[in-house]
Amino acid sequence: MLIGPSIRGRQHARNRLVSGPVTQAATILGHVAHLVIRAAEKAGLDPAPLYRVVGFEGGKAPPNDLHLPIERYFELWERIVRDVGAPAFPAVVASMSRIEDNELFGFLAISCESLGEAFARTARYRVLYIQGARWELQQDHEATRLIWYGWPSDRSRVGPRAAAEFALADMCAAARQLSRTATNPLEIHIAHAPISDRDTAAFRDFFGVTPSFRAPLDELVWPPGVLATPIASFNSRLRDYFEEQCRELAARFSPDAPVAGRVRNELMAAMNGGDPSMEVVATKLGMSGRSLHRRLSEEGCRYNDLLDEIRLEFAKRYLARGTVTASEVAYLIGFQSPTAFFRAFKRWTGETPSTFRF
Repeated sequence: MLIGPSIRGRQHARNRLVSGPVTQAATILGHVAHLVIRAAEKAGLDPAPLYRVVGFEGGKAPPNDLHLPIERYFELWERIVRDVGAPAFPAVVASMSRIEDNELFGFLAISCESLGEAFARTARYRVLYIQGARWELQQDHEATRLIWYGWPSDRSRVGPRAAAEFALADMCAAARQLSRTATNPLEIHIAHAPISDRDTAAFRDFFGVTPSFRAPLDELVWPPGVLATPIASFNSRLRDYFEEQCRELAARFSPDAPVAGRVRNELMAAMNGGDPSMEVVATKLGMSGRSLHRRLSEEGCRYNDLLDEIRLEFAKRYLARGTVTASEVAYLIGFQSPTAFFRAFKRWTGETPSTFRF
């Protein structure tokens, strides 16, 4: 799905589905889990225990505003991949996906004029589809890159691996559906090892290119002009209507998110040379620094702990790319000097930035 933050839920809501105003943000739209279960049923699995994993009423599509805590989503993938036996099953699910299954969010995408517009507009409302993960678009004269920054998780687990594979496959399937052509990427990079040679072959059949596993990032690489590809179902009136509907629905999510989650969102947005200070973030959230400190304390959080968490995450991402120096990373994530960044990175990881990179 075309879209573009890690968020800690309130303790009392961690094991519940989220409907209406969302109070935790490591989530995915319930329709996605419903699609995965339908695909597993077609592959011969009994859907009843799978619906119990996610807490859905068996066989019924979930409400349009219902989100699933990400650990349940990982558990669902783990159960299915363990039992279904089909190689690269996340790509099988993606091939069955239809953008309109995501209702308002999907209808907005299919009403846009080009792939680039669909990506840009749906990115504004990604909270309707996912929270705690995002796509990042990078363009230059050589390629268009879509990088998947998934939910922080242990890739040695089957569930997070399958979820990442599905995200990549689903984005590719969405581009093909919107353009109505075989829009194959030039390259696909996956940041974990394949389960077997059969999986590698199945992914090659789906993507039209052999994936590169054990990569630094999860990434799809297309030709530079792919975003100009027109969408056959373009309708400006419907686009504007669905965007307004998405805007109204998205307004139910952000204001009610825990303050820690909103802080994380702002900090992530600042990890490109912005100002991650508490004063600046508090202003963006419409409160004073003192009020922000108090609200975070009520949620059992400290601002500096959140800042360190996000800085470490982005430092690793930048270093893994290998395209910027450690000194440049220090600037990007808000340190006043490279020396301060080097000391902090050593404290966080026990390594220096240079040893981590190599």
